[in-house]
Amino acid sequence: MQNELDNRIILEVFDKIRRFGEPYEEGHMLEGIVAKSDFDGYSVLLEGSGVKLQLNFHQSYHFDYATGALKDQFMAKIDYIHHHFNES
Repeated sequence: MQNELDNRIILEVFDKIRRFGEPYEEGHMLEGIVAKSDFDGYSVLLEGSGVKLQLNFHQSYHFDYATGALKDQFMAKIDYIHHHFNES
C-alpha cells in the first residue's frame, strides 16, 4: 500500500497551526483546522471539516471521516496552510 500522506508536511502544518493559529480548547485553530497533541507529544491530532487525522509516533496514522468529499476538503485546507503560512 502506498502511503497517501507526506508525514513531514503534516508535522509542518501542525507546527504552523500552533504558531499562527488562535488558542482553541486544548490546541490551536487556523483556517478551521484544530491542532492538538497528547501530553508526551507521541501523537498529534488535526481535525476539521468533519475529519480527524491522528499521526502517531513511528509515523503511522489514522483518518476518521464520513465521506471522501469531507476528506478532500480537509486535505485542501492542509495544503492551503502548508503553502500560505510561512515566515516572511
